[in-house]
Amino acid sequence: MTLQSKELLSIIQKPMPFGKYRGQPLLRLPMAYLCWLERKGWPAGALGAELALVYELKLNGVDQPLYSLLKRY
Repeated sequence: MTLQSKELLSIIQKPMPFGKYRGQPLLRLPMAYLCWLERKGWPAGALGAELALVYELKLNGVDQPLYSLLKRY
């Protein structure tokens, strides 16, 4: 795995630290919740950037292959 792959794996597996979906991997957050966060404004810092990345992955339909990585590691 390249550094970028490790970073992506870390982001998609990172548990949501607060709210209704606390503890869920960021990749498993529902698109409706991500859309709500996008409209409301992403949280500050790294978490906001990570959530925005997951949102973009799902919005562009490239998230499906990543679910297998959640099960593998």
